[in-house]
Amino acid sequence: MTIPRTGHILLVEDESAFRKLCAGWLRDLGHMVTEAATPEEALLQFRRTPPNLVVLDLVMPPEHTVEAGMDLIAAFTEVPVIVTTGHADRENALLAIERGAWDFLGKPLDPDLLRVVIGRALEKSALEEELRQLRAREGDTDDMGMIGNSDAVRNMRDLIRRIAPTEINALILGPSGTGKELAARALHKFSSRRNRPFVAVHCGAIPEELLESELFGHAKGSFTGADRDRVGLIETAAGGTLFLDEIGEMSLSMQVKLLRFLQDGYFRPVGGRSDRQVDLRVVCATHRDLVTMAREGTFREDLFYRIKGVIIRTPALAERIEDIPLLAQAFLNRLSKEKVSFSLSSPAMGWLMAHLWPGNVRELKNLLISAATLARRERSWIIIQPDDLQFAHSGLPAPQEEAKTLDMVQQIATLEKRLILTALAETGNNHSQAAKLLGISRVGLWKKIKRLELGGEKNKM
Repeated sequence: MTIPRTGHILLVEDESAFRKLCAGWLRDLGHMVTEAATPEEALLQFRRTPPNLVVLDLVMPPEHTVEAGMDLIAAFTEVPVIVTTGHADRENALLAIERGAWDFLGKPLDPDLLRVVIGRALEKSALEEELRQLRAREGDTDDMGMIGNSDAVRNMRDLIRRIAPTEINALILGPSGTGKELAARALHKFSSRRNRPFVAVHCGAIPEELLESELFGHAKGSFTGADRDRVGLIETAAGGTLFLDEIGEMSLSMQVKLLRFLQDGYFRPVGGRSDRQVDLRVVCATHRDLVTMAREGTFREDLFYRIKGVIIRTPALAERIEDIPLLAQAFLNRLSKEKVSFSLSSPAMGWLMAHLWPGNVRELKNLLISAATLARRERSWIIIQPDDLQFAHSGLPAPQEEAKTLDMVQQIATLEKRLILTALAETGNNHSQAAKLLGISRVGLWKKIKRLELGGEKNKM
C-alpha cells in the first residue's frame, strides 16, 4: 500500500504575512492547508475538518505566551504536531516535545527542512492509521498474541478456540520460526487449566542423557552429582500444560518412557523406588515429518498416534504475506521507546513484502531489530529504509539502483490484486464498502483498480 506524502495540514499562526507565506509553500507541495490565527479558530477548524497534521506556532494570542501553544498541543493528540518557534527559544521547543509534539522547527523556516519533516510526519501518521485499521479488522485476536488477519491465521485461531477447552492432546506442526510455542500458550490460555503452570521443554536442546531427569526428576544418589531429590518438569506442570517442543528430536529410548506416562499418567523419577501420578495436558510440536519418521522407524508409530490428537498447523510466512505490514509495525512498536519511535518507509515495506522469508516470522522479527539498530536516527524518529534492511540481511549495502526491482513490483502487484478482488467479492462489488474494508479511500481504490487493470476481472464477478 502506497503511503501518501501529502495531506491536510492545519496551519496555526497569528502573524498574517508569515502564515500566508508558509501556507503557499505547503500548497505548492500538494498539501491541502487550513489556516487559523487564534487558538479558538484552530480548535474550531480541527473539529470541523480533522487534519492529518498540525503546524503550530508556540507563541499564540491573546497573551502571546507559550502556554497557549502548549495547551493546543494537548488538544491535538490524535495527529502529529510540528511546533515552530524562535531559534533562541529551544528550551520551550523541547518542552513542547515532552508535552506530545512530534517535532519542532526554528524560525525563520527553511522550506526544504519543512518539506522533509512534514513528509516524514505524514508518512508515520499514515502507517499508524493503517495499523489501527488492520487491528480493527483483526477484531479480538490480540488476546492470543497472534498477529495477522490472513485466512491461514484466522483458521488457526478458530481451531485453537474450539479445542482449547477440551482435554484432547494437540500436535502443532509447522516450519521453524512460525510461532508453535505461541500456539501452545494460546491453547493453555483458553483452557480450564489457564491458572495452573505452563511448562515448555525443548527436546532438542537438552542432551539425551539429561532429558529423562529433566522431565521425570531424580532421587538423591541416583547418579554422580545428584546430591538431593529433584522434582522434574512433569511434576512442575501438574494441573497445567506440558509443552514438548521439537519432539521429533527425542531419542527412541526416551520415546518409550514418555509413551508409558502418556498412557496412564504414571512415571518414576530416575533412581526412584515408586511411581507417581500427575494430571496435566500434553501439547507437542515439531517441524519434522513424523509420519515419514514413523515409517522409517526413527519415531515410534504408537507414540505418534498418542500425541496426535488434533493437528494444528502454523503457516509459513510465505503463506501469509498480507500479514507482513501488521507484523512489522507491531515489532517496531515494541522497539519504540518514549523518546524514539520507529517506522518503515514505503520502499522498505516493499522490500519486506518481496522477501522469501525462509526463517519465517522469527527471521522477520530479528531482521527488523537489526535494521532498527543500524538505521540513522533523525531527531525523535527513525524511519527504516531498504538500505538498512539489506545491510542487516546480508551485511552488504543495497545496490545503488532503485530498491524496487521488477520482481518486487510484480509480487506486490499480485498481492494487491488478490486483496482488492477479495474485498470486491465480499462486498458485492460495492466500491465504497470494499475501500473501507481495505482501509483506503474510494478514490484510492479506483486508482488502484485502474493501475492494476482490474476492470475486466471486476466485470466477471
